[in-house]
Amino acid sequence: MEKKSRQNQSSQKGDRQSSILSFFSPKVGSKKESSNIGQNTSTPVPKNKNSRLDDELMSEDRDIERELLNSELSFSEKKLDSLQRDSFRRIRDLEMFSADGNATTCETTPCKTNGQKSDNSGVETTGRRIRKICDSDEELGSEEILSRRIKRRLNSDDESEERNSSRSGPTASQLDGDISGFGYDIGYDEALEAEVAAKIEQKIPSDFSDLGSSLPKSSRKESEIKFHEAGNSVINEEEELGKELLGTAAAQSSLLFRDYVEAMLQIGRNFSLPSWVQLRNIRDSKGTRPQDPCYDPSTIWVPSPNSREAKEERMHFTPAMEQYWELKKEHFDKLLFFKMGKFYELFYIDAFICQKHCDLRWTSSDSKPHVGFPETALHAYANKLVELGYRVVVVEQMETPKELEERNRSASRGVKKDKAIKRSVNEVFTNGTLVRPDMLSDMASVLMTLYFSKKESEELAYEIGVVCVDITTGKAELINIEEKGDQFLQVRTIVCQVQPKEIAYLPGNMPLSILRYLSSIVPSIQLTNFRNFVDSVLAINDILETFEKLQVPVPEVVNRLCNKSEALCCALSGTFRYLSTILLCDRLIMTGIFTEYDPSVSKHLMVNVGAIKDLELLQSQHGDEKNSLFGFLKHTITPGGTRLLKRWITYPLVNTDRINERLDSVKWFMDNSEKLYEFRDELRAIEKMASSASSKGSRKKYSQHLDFERLINRITSGVLQNKRGAVYFSNVVQRRFDEFVNSMNLFDSVLQCIIRVFGDENSRKDMPKLLVALTGIRDDSSEGFLQNTFATTERLRSLVTLDSNGKDWIPVPGNCKEYDDLLDSINKTKLCFDDELKRISKQMNTTAISFANCKYRYEVECPESIPKSRFPDSAEITSSKKGYVRFHTEEIKQLLYDLEYKEEQLQKSLFPYLHLMCKEFHSELSSFMAISDSISQLDVLSSLALVSIDTSDGPFCKPVFLSKDETNGLPMLELKESRHPVVAKLKTNYIPNDIVLNGGSSPAPCSLVTGPNMGGKSTILRQTCISVIMAQIGCYVPASECRLTVVDKIFTRIGAYDLIIEGKSTFLVELEETADILNHSSEDSLVIIDELGRGTSTFDGTAISIATLEYISRIIKCRCLFSTHLHLLCDEFSNDTKVLPFHMDLKLNNETKSITFLYKFISGICPKSYGMNVAQLAGIPQEVIDNSVALASDVESSTLLLRNISETKKLLMDVLIQDDFSKIQEFFKNNKDSVLSCLESLS
Repeated sequence: MEKKSRQNQSSQKGDRQSSILSFFSPKVGSKKESSNIGQNTSTPVPKNKNSRLDDELMSEDRDIERELLNSELSFSEKKLDSLQRDSFRRIRDLEMFSADGNATTCETTPCKTNGQKSDNSGVETTGRRIRKICDSDEELGSEEILSRRIKRRLNSDDESEERNSSRSGPTASQLDGDISGFGYDIGYDEALEAEVAAKIEQKIPSDFSDLGSSLPKSSRKESEIKFHEAGNSVINEEEELGKELLGTAAAQSSLLFRDYVEAMLQIGRNFSLPSWVQLRNIRDSKGTRPQDPCYDPSTIWVPSPNSREAKEERMHFTPAMEQYWELKKEHFDKLLFFKMGKFYELFYIDAFICQKHCDLRWTSSDSKPHVGFPETALHAYANKLVELGYRVVVVEQMETPKELEERNRSASRGVKKDKAIKRSVNEVFTNGTLVRPDMLSDMASVLMTLYFSKKESEELAYEIGVVCVDITTGKAELINIEEKGDQFLQVRTIVCQVQPKEIAYLPGNMPLSILRYLSSIVPSIQLTNFRNFVDSVLAINDILETFEKLQVPVPEVVNRLCNKSEALCCALSGTFRYLSTILLCDRLIMTGIFTEYDPSVSKHLMVNVGAIKDLELLQSQHGDEKNSLFGFLKHTITPGGTRLLKRWITYPLVNTDRINERLDSVKWFMDNSEKLYEFRDELRAIEKMASSASSKGSRKKYSQHLDFERLINRITSGVLQNKRGAVYFSNVVQRRFDEFVNSMNLFDSVLQCIIRVFGDENSRKDMPKLLVALTGIRDDSSEGFLQNTFATTERLRSLVTLDSNGKDWIPVPGNCKEYDDLLDSINKTKLCFDDELKRISKQMNTTAISFANCKYRYEVECPESIPKSRFPDSAEITSSKKGYVRFHTEEIKQLLYDLEYKEEQLQKSLFPYLHLMCKEFHSELSSFMAISDSISQLDVLSSLALVSIDTSDGPFCKPVFLSKDETNGLPMLELKESRHPVVAKLKTNYIPNDIVLNGGSSPAPCSLVTGPNMGGKSTILRQTCISVIMAQIGCYVPASECRLTVVDKIFTRIGAYDLIIEGKSTFLVELEETADILNHSSEDSLVIIDELGRGTSTFDGTAISIATLEYISRIIKCRCLFSTHLHLLCDEFSNDTKVLPFHMDLKLNNETKSITFLYKFISGICPKSYGMNVAQLAGIPQEVIDNSVALASDVESSTLLLRNISETKKLLMDVLIQDDFSKIQEFFKNNKDSVLSCLESLS
C-alpha cells in the first residue's frame, strides 16, 4: 500500500526535485534517482529470495514536523491544518531530528570530521543483511494513514543493506522469522577473531564529533535544504537542556549517563530515536527526571508494549526490540550487547558509545543507530569498553530457532505464538568482576565494598566494613577497621595494598573526603554507587539466606565478624546483593574462601599508603611497574606466583620464625642452583605443553594456562550449571570438556615436576621444613601427600573418553543414559538416510548417486546426464558442480530436521554430565588447592632466589634477625655496603653505603641527615626501608651485611605535594602525614622523614621539625632517618646523644665553585646545602645566581644574629634568676665560653 502511494507520487511529480517529499523520496523504479543509502553505487541491492517481515530490525525514521512544514504537499488546507494541530504537540515532545543535524528544518549543518565537511553522497555500510520494512496500515483510519505516510522516510523502505562478507552467519530474519534450514553448531572463527582483535587496538576517537565520516549519510543535497527558525530554536533549547543535565548528580556519578547526554547533543540529532530516549523526555523507571536528586541513572522509563506510545513508535517496538527495551530499562547505565544470530548488536545510545571507542561501522541508516560484531570477538570488545570504565551486559539467546518452532508448535490453542526467540541477561562485565580468562591479566581482579557506620559516641569517628573479593579465585577478605577524623588513613592504606579494580559503595554513605581520594587515584578505580544496601538487621538475614539457598554452611569467620561489626555485616550483604545483580553471587558462595584481615593485630609489617607510594613498592612515580620493587623482584612464571609476590611485598612478615623459613628456602635454592633452574625450566615446559593442548583459537596468554587458582575456580563453578543456558555457535560444552581433561593432565604434569625436582634422596637431606611441606615429600619416601592426588586425577579423567573419531570427549558409555539413548537414536536416523538413498537409487534406476555434504548436509549428488523425469517428485535442487547436480527430497529434509534436533539435544545432555564431573572435582577441592598454593609459593621463593643469586650489581646477603635480648632491649638496624636495588640496576658504579641505627658505630636510634641537593639523601632513606621490607618478606638484602630487630611499621614523609581535589595545601598534607607518624608509630617502627617544613615559612618549618624530631627521639624512641636543609636543627641537637648527625659527602672546587657529588653517607654535618651550585646545574641565569648568593649571605648573617640575640637573652635570664652575687660569679665562671661567644656575636 505504501509502495503504491510512493509510485503514484513519483509519477505525478516526475523529475521535479523542489518538493520536500521528492527530496526525501527518491523515485521508486528509477535507476537514475534510486537511493544510495546503504550502498556504494546506485544499483539497488537485490532482495533476498527468502525475505519476509523482519521483526528483529525495523529501521524506519519517524520524522513528523519535517514533512508537515512542506507547503507543496497536495492535501487540502483543512486536512493539513487539522493534522498539524493534532501532531505539533507530539512533535514538540518527540523532538525528531533530521539525518543531517538540525531539528525539523530544511537547512542543516553537515557533520564534520577533523575540520572538514562530511560527504553526503552515500554511505558505505558493512555487515549482515538488514531489511527495511513498513508498519502495516490496514487497521488505521484515513487521516492516521496519511499521518503515518508523512512520517516515513520514503527513501529507505524497500532497500536492503549487505553486511561485510566476513559475516557469514544467519540473518536476523532467518533467526527470528525464517527458521528453516538454520544450522546450530557453527565452528570457531579464528581468522575473524584475530582480525577483530587487531582492529580494536587502533587509535580511539577522541570524542563523538570525530565520527562524522562513519555516520550514516543522508541522500539529501545541501543545496536543497532550507532554513527554518523553529529548527534552530529547538536545537538551542536542546543544548540548554543538555548543559543542565550535565550539571546534575546523575551525570557526575554515571559515566554512561554523561556520555548519553553528550552523544544526544553531538550526534543524536542525526537519527530518529524513540520519544522516551529524547533529552526532554528521559526519566528513570519510577518516572523521575534527572534534575531530581532521587533520579536513578541505572534505569529508564519505557512504555508498556500495548501503550499508545509504543504503538506510535512501532518501528522501535518490534518483538525483538520489545525484548531489548524490557532489559534495557533495568540496565540503562550499562552497554547492552544484544545477541542476534552469531552477532552481538548495540542500538541507540549504546551504539554511539561503542562506535566511538571501537570504531565499528554503522550497520543501518539514520532511522535506527545500530552497530554489531561477531560472537567470537565478544571478549575483545567487552574488555576494551570495560577498561574505559563502562559496564557491559551480555544478552544471549536462550533457545535455538528449532526450539522456538517446537515451543510454538506445542503451545495450546489460543496462546499467542512468539515471533522472537527467548533472550535473557547471561553475563555482566565490570572492572572488578571479570571472570573470562581472555579478559584477565595476571594480577588480581578485586572488587572492594565499603560501608561506613558513624559512631554516636564520638564526633568524626567511624566503624568501616571492607570486603575484598576476587571472583576469579574465590578469595574473600573481610576487614573491620575504626577511624577518627577525615583522613581515613587505614582505608587509604588498604586500597593502596589491594589495588582494587572496582569499589562498590552506598551513595550518601561514603564521606566526601574519601570519595574524592578514590576518584583521584591513578590508575583509576571504577566507582560503583550501588543503592541496594540494607541496614544491619536485614543484612544478617540476607547473608544467612544467601548461604542457605545453596545449602552451603556459613563460614565461621563470617558468622563471628558479622555478629561483631554492623558495618562489616552491611558491607558483606551489599557485596552479595551487588554480585547477584551481575550473576556472580552463587559462584562466590560455592567457591568462596572467606578469611579475616585485622590491621590492629601485628601479624604483618604495616606499610602505610604513603610508604607504598614513596618507596615505589608496586609502581614507580611514573606509573610503571618495571622500575618498582615489585618489578625488580618479579621473576615469577605463574600468575598465582605473581599475585602472591605482590601480596608478600605489601604484607611483609613480623614473625622471625616464618621469615627464617622463607630465607632458608631461598638459600636452599641458591645452594642448589641446578635445582632452581631445573624447576623453572620444568614450569615453562608445562606452560608450553598446556598452551599447545588448548584450542588454537584461544588468545589466552601462555602464562594463564598455569593459573591454577583461577583454573580450579572455573571448574568448581561448573557445579552451578546442570543444563544448557545460552546458545553459542561455537561448541562451548566441548571446550569445557577439553578444559576439564587438560586440567587433569596439567595437575599430573605439575605433580611429576615436583617429584622429579625435589624427590631425590640427596636433595632432601638438607631441605628446609617449608620446602618439605610445599612439596608434600616425607623424609622416608619420595612420595608424599601430593602423590595421592595422582589417583584423584586419574579417576576424574576416566569419566570421559574420546569419540569414535578420536576428536571430542564424551561420557564413558554407560555413565550417562540420556546421552547414550540420544546417540543411539542419532545412529538409527543416519541409517535411515542410507535407506532413503537406496530408495532414490532404485527409483532413478542408477547406482551413480551418493550423499555429499557441501552447501547442505546429505545432499543427493547425481550425474547431470540423468533425465529430470527420473528424479523424485519432491526433489529440490540445492547446489551443483560441473557434471553433477545435488538435491534434497521432502523425506531427506524431514530426516535432516530430526537429525539436527537430536544433535542439539545430544549437546544439551552433556551439561548435566559436566555438572556431575565438576561436583566430583569439588569433592577433592582441598587437594587441588594445596597443589595450587604449593606451586605459587615455590614460584615466589625461586624468584627471590634468582634475584639473590645475581651479584652483578653488588653482593646480596642473608639478613640476620636479632631479638631485643641480644640488643639490650633496643631496636637496631645495621646495613653494610647497602644499595638501592632498583637504582643500582639502572645505573652503573652505584656507591654503596653503611647505615647504622642503634648499632656499634652509631649508638643513637635517630640520624639527622644533611647534605647538598641531589646529593643522594632521599635515596639513602628509601633504600633503608626497602632493605627492611626485602628482609622481612624472606629475600636476601642488597648489602654485604644486614643485622636488625624486626620492624613492625614503616612510615615515610617524603616530597612536597598538595591535594587540590581534597582541598589540602602542601603544608597540610605534610602535617597530616607527620601526625600519622607521631600517633601510630612504636618503638619497633622505622620512620624516614625528608625535609619536613618546606611547605611553610623557614621559622615555622624549623620549629615544627625540632619538635617532631624531639618527640620521635625522646618519646617514641624508634629508628629514624630525618633529613633536612635547616641547619639550625643541627645546632639544636648537637649535644643530643639520641640524634647523631650524618651527611652526604661532596667535593668543592674553590676556584670554579663547582661541586662533585661523592654519594657517601658519612658522619658529621654538611656546612651548606649548596643550592646555588644546583641552580647552576639547572641552567638558572648567572645574574640571578649571583644575586641569590648575595641575598643568601645577608639572610644567613641576619639569621645568625637573631640566634645569637636569642642565646644572649636566654643567658641573661639565667643570670637574673640567681639570688646572690656569689652564685652569679660561679655562673659566669662555669659558662665562660658561652658568655664570651654571646658578647662577640653582639659586637
